[in-house]
Parts: sequence; structure tokens; C-alpha cells
Amino acid sequence: MRIQSPGWHESLGALQWFVYLLVYSIPIPIVIGGLYHLPAPEVEGLMQRTFLVAGATTVLQGVFGHRRPIIDGPAGIWLSVFVILGDMALRSGGDPANTLSLLTGSMMLAGIVLLLISRVAHRFAGWFTPLVTGSFMLLLSIQLGGVFLKGMLGAGHGPLTSTHALPGLIAIGVFLFVFGLSVWGKGWWKSYAVLIGIAVGWLVFSCLGLRPMSVANLTWFRLPEVFVWGAPHLDLGMAIAVFPLILMLLSSTMAATESMDQVLEKQAEEDPKHVFRSTAVSGVTHLLSASFSTVGIVPLGGSAGYVRMTGHRRIAPFLIGGLIMACLSFMPAVIGVLTMLPAPVAYAVELAAFVPMVGLGVRAIMREAMTERRLTILGVTLLVGTSLLFLPADTFAAAPAIVQYIAGNGLLVGVLIVLILERIWVEPDSKGKKSSLKPSMKC
Repeated sequence: MRIQSPGWHESLGALQWFVYLLVYSIPIPIVIGGLYHLPAPEVEGLMQRTFLVAGATTVLQGVFGHRRPIIDGPAGIWLSVFVILGDMALRSGGDPANTLSLLTGSMMLAGIVLLLISRVAHRFAGWFTPLVTGSFMLLLSIQLGGVFLKGMLGAGHGPLTSTHALPGLIAIGVFLFVFGLSVWGKGWWKSYAVLIGIAVGWLVFSCLGLRPMSVANLTWFRLPEVFVWGAPHLDLGMAIAVFPLILMLLSSTMAATESMDQVLEKQAEEDPKHVFRSTAVSGVTHLLSASFSTVGIVPLGGSAGYVRMTGHRRIAPFLIGGLIMACLSFMPAVIGVLTMLPAPVAYAVELAAFVPMVGLGVRAIMREAMTERRLTILGVTLLVGTSLLFLPADTFAAAPAIVQYIAGNGLLVGVLIVLILERIWVEPDSKGKKSSLKPSMKC
């Protein structure tokens, strides 16, 4: 293979991948900081560590893991666990520091288990049928779509007021602009729709004085700290809850790779060991996430929608973008500038990038005939999974901790439902006989 020096097209592609990684990584530390009442310096430190782990593990997966242009970033499933435990601690008057060290222990356990099962992870691949992966993509899009829309409009902090009106309108404009470029744009405009949308939205915010450009931290180099949240520990409820979470993490990774293979028009059989490699790297990723005190990092399914939208399929710019992210994490002054990206703009481009994800989920489901059984399973999955998203936060407050960990997460419950029903409800064949539940899987 002849290696060429990157031209301007690849350089811009790497920059856009970096911005895409950045956009995914910025909101989570801010959310966690507010929930656990972390002071500003700790939020900045959390952001630095998130950038480092997300950038480094993106490169690790791209080189040693699944070897596809799928970015790693804070997992929605882990974020929901952080939110649930944080809310429990807030209501009970518990110590947030103790909760964070419990989460560190749970991520450490998840990483160890993923490493241990990596050699046999391909045996679980048969569980993740097109219906399972498609349902996961649809539920993930619905759950995160709600988060992105709230972020665009500044919702979640009481009734919307005139204060939110102008930023919200700008964010809606950015979403429509990026969506329009990705659908009707040509050439360069279509390929860099995300980057152009961010630049335009940031410029509008700055010109209107909604996001003044000033950097308080001028430190140019700082090493990230480890175990900032204290020594990891576990309780019985969290230790048990980690195992369905691991199924979700496997589902997330397999859905991400399958959806990317759809976009790249690649067959999984071309790379039979990708499940083992990606699971092993995911184990390392979780150990790094625990050690550097960040929200658990996983391959993100939205990458497939991003590649479909922009047309950037080459692995080299993707890897360079991950390296830029990891290297810049050591520069607090640069992080200070980058974190001034207006949150509504970040949420708007994320929402636009998730539009193709819905189509990919539907396409995955439609790969097999929609029998009455599959339609019923899909209906139950989506109905229960999405309904849980609308329940008040304190619905399961009186339930045992493990019930709160699981039942409070619509995405987790929905995927568990479709996994279980796909395994126990067999499909009768054309002669009325029950077909085998075990799909063939060569690895």
C-alpha cells in the first residue's frame, strides 16, 4: 500500500473528525459537573481527561480494534447510570464523592469482564440479530434526540423564556443549515457540512454577543490526573447491574460496527475477528475510563450517520482526528478555547448527524421479513423503551438500588426486552414447526 502525505482535503477531513469528536465530548463533563456540583476547575479537568481517553481509544479501536471509522465517546448508557446514581445521592443526602468512586469501581469491573469474555464474545454475536441492532439504533436515536433537542432549546431548567429564545432559534437554524447541506449540498459543501455548520453557528453567537471569546486558563501544558474520584469500590447492587450493562455495551459496539458496515458496504465475514478485537479494546477503554475518572467511553453508533452524511470513509483522516484530540488534551489553554463552543450549536449539529441513524435502524430491521412475531417484538420494545423516558425521575425512588439502576433507563430496558424475546419466542417455519433459536455464526 502506498502511503501519501495528507493533502488539504484529508487535512480538512481530519479537522472535521476532530470537531465531531469534540462536539460529542464537550456536553457530558458539563452535565456531570452540574449534577455532582463539581467546581469549575474540576469540570475543566474532567473535560481534559474525557478528551484524552476519547481521542486515544478512538485510535486504538481504529488500529487494533474494529478498524472502522467509528469514533469513541462518552456512552449514553453510562451517562444515564451517572444521572440515576447522582439523583439518588441528591435525594438521600449522600456524598457525591462516594457515588463517583462507586461508578469508578463499576467501570473497572466492566472493563475486566469485557477483557475476560473477548475471546468468546463472537458467541454472543448471534444474539444481536437485525431486529436487536435496529431496535437499539432507533431507541438510541430517540433517547439522544430528546437530549439534543433539549440542549438546543435550553430546556430542562424550568419554563422556556425569552432568554432561551434567540439561542434556540439560532440552534434550529444551524440544524436546518447542516441538514440542508448534507441532503442537497454538492461536493465540498456536503462533505464538510458539520464543520461549516459549527463555524457559522459559533460566528453568529459571537457576533451577537451571546458567547464572548475569552480564555481564563492560559496554562499550556498539564498532565491529566488519575483516580480523581478516589479509589474504586463496589456494592452488591451495582456489581449485579454491571452485567446487563455489559450486554448493552456489546450491543452498542456491534450495532455501531454493523451500521458502519452498511454505509461502507462491507461484509462482517471479511473481518471475522473484529468482535474479539473490538471487545478486548473496549475492555481496555473501560479500564482507562475508570483510571482517568471519566464517563465510560464506547464506540458511538452515530458515526455511521456522520459518514453517510459527509461521505468521509477513509481511515487516515479519522485516525489523525483522534490523535489531534488526544494530543490537545494536554493543553488546558486550547481546551479553554474549544470549550467555548456554544452548547446549542453543538447539540444542533449532533441532532443533524443523527438523522441518518434512524434510517439505518429501520434498514437493519427490514433486512429480514417483517413477520407478525417480529412486528410484535418491535412494538413492545419501542413502546416500553420510549415510555420509560417520559416517567418522572423519582418514579422508582422507593425501589431497591438495582431496580433503579435498570428500570430508570429506557434504552437498557428496551434492548433487554428485544434480546430476551428474540431468544425465547421462536419463529415457526412455513410448515408450522418451530425453527431453531440459534443463528449460525462462523468466526
